[in-house]
Amino acid sequence: MLTNLFNSRSSVQRKIVLSFLCFILFPLSLFSYASLSISKQTIRERAISGSLARLGLIADKLNIMASDLSSISTLYFSNSSLTDLLKTPSGIGGYEESTKRSFFVKTMINYKYAYTWLDYNTSIFGINGFELHTLYEGKKIGIHSVESEPWYNDVLASNGNIVWVTNPSSKLKSTVDDDYYVSAIRELKDFESGEMLGLVFISVGESFLYDQYRDRLQRDEQALLVDQDGIILSAPDKNQIGRSFHDYVQGNTSLSADSGNFTARLSGQDVLMTYNSVGKTGWKIISYTPIQSLYADITKLERLTLVILILIVAVSIIVSYFIARRLSVPIQRLARSMKIVEMGDLSERSAIDRKDEIGELARKFNSMVARIERLRDRVRVEEEMKRKTEIRALQSQINTHFLYNTLASIRSMLMIDKPEKVDSVIVALVKLLKRTLSEEGEYIPVAEEVDNLSNYVKIQQARQADHLRVLFNIDEQIVHEKMLKFLLQPIVENAIFHGIEPKLEPGTILIRGYRSEDGAIIFQIQDDGVGFKNRAFGEKDADVTETVLGESSGKGLRNIRDRLLLHYGKDAGMRIISRRSGGMEVVLHLPAADRSEETP
Repeated sequence: MLTNLFNSRSSVQRKIVLSFLCFILFPLSLFSYASLSISKQTIRERAISGSLARLGLIADKLNIMASDLSSISTLYFSNSSLTDLLKTPSGIGGYEESTKRSFFVKTMINYKYAYTWLDYNTSIFGINGFELHTLYEGKKIGIHSVESEPWYNDVLASNGNIVWVTNPSSKLKSTVDDDYYVSAIRELKDFESGEMLGLVFISVGESFLYDQYRDRLQRDEQALLVDQDGIILSAPDKNQIGRSFHDYVQGNTSLSADSGNFTARLSGQDVLMTYNSVGKTGWKIISYTPIQSLYADITKLERLTLVILILIVAVSIIVSYFIARRLSVPIQRLARSMKIVEMGDLSERSAIDRKDEIGELARKFNSMVARIERLRDRVRVEEEMKRKTEIRALQSQINTHFLYNTLASIRSMLMIDKPEKVDSVIVALVKLLKRTLSEEGEYIPVAEEVDNLSNYVKIQQARQADHLRVLFNIDEQIVHEKMLKFLLQPIVENAIFHGIEPKLEPGTILIRGYRSEDGAIIFQIQDDGVGFKNRAFGEKDADVTETVLGESSGKGLRNIRDRLLLHYGKDAGMRIISRRSGGMEVVLHLPAADRSEETP
């Protein structure tokens, strides 16, 4: 069925049905697709925007937590009683140490109640062996047991600032009440000497971190908390805690920006992930929503749209069939008439007689064919007349005045010159008249055009005696190329009569012909005559083409330009230059083209 519809030989009726379906089905499908795509994009953008807003609130709360934990660590850092306990050698002054220790325990409790919303644990380790915990009362762990941990040197290098560490050591797990935790670790120093006295650990469990964000999420939305190294700190699935986020999620999981979103694959399904930064700690809070859940309503809409499209296609086929049947017969008849006209029979006329657009089209077709027939006959007549007129114009260039002067010159030469010289002038005149008056085509070889010009020059030199000198410099590469005949003679004639003859001393005309880089044939006709009388001489040659062609004496040059445009097109050209050194120059540009055949 589809093969027949797309077959170039199928009926107009079938093509109209197909076109009708395309004009209805394609825009409707495109509109449906665009609407669904825009809806999906809108849902995605709203989901991202909402998620980023929620993550921003969670990040703010975690930043507050980090700030409060930092404040707590600062209280310990600046507590003079703690400093005295850490400076006192272990085991000396037992009563005094016990008193200070009891006071400091009360201080720890006060700090704990000062931040009641925080669920944290404190551990203090002194270099002198002092050790105190808010939760653990077992055997001493000792600061030396953690000196080999990878974060230890980072804490020393932080110069008293907080370093956030995930699960600092398995030896410290008994000091907190959670399986997973993070600690804000800070070095304690002597204010006077700057000597290290110990370490303070402010730890919060994963369950407390999880409570900060789980109730702020939407339905089907989950979240992760990862540290600055991409290690998962908190997650709904506790088995994933401590695992690298980049190993847990497949796809582009870059978290380099402060916030953003991307699509990844998690647990075998595509998810939309958004993330925000917890600036105080360098952590990232990441939420993820399954794409299938996100687009659940769109999936239902897609199914409904598909059903509607199927119904529209069925109705369109039925309606388009009857419309196409109504239109196909007259169109086929009109197409047959067009084929007859295409074969060259301009007498064909369509017999369709209807009042609708097809009938109007048939009438316009008949009118068009009639006009084409009349125009064809007119063009044939005009072309023939144009050809004859152009040939007569060329032949008229050898006018009676020229013949009279030439014959008078020959008569004078018979009395004073040698017969050989007189004979050469007569031969040149005969050749010139023969080629001018012949009915040969418009295109001739360059060599023949130059030879014809040479005959004309011989006649003019016989009249001018030693007053005229003509030099030819024609490149051998172009002598066999064909060109429009009698292009050069009118230019040389113009140079003689308007440039050389008015000059008192002898004059020279140089005729150059060569091929340019783009393949065009260039002719340059230069003379050292009186030049352009209206030019104010400057330091450069001047283009006076339009000025000369606008004068009454430029009629012959205008004819040459018109012939160039007629036969070669707009790429051909003629320039008339007033030379700074004196005289004039005419440049002809014959474009690279097939000049092997004549125009009709």
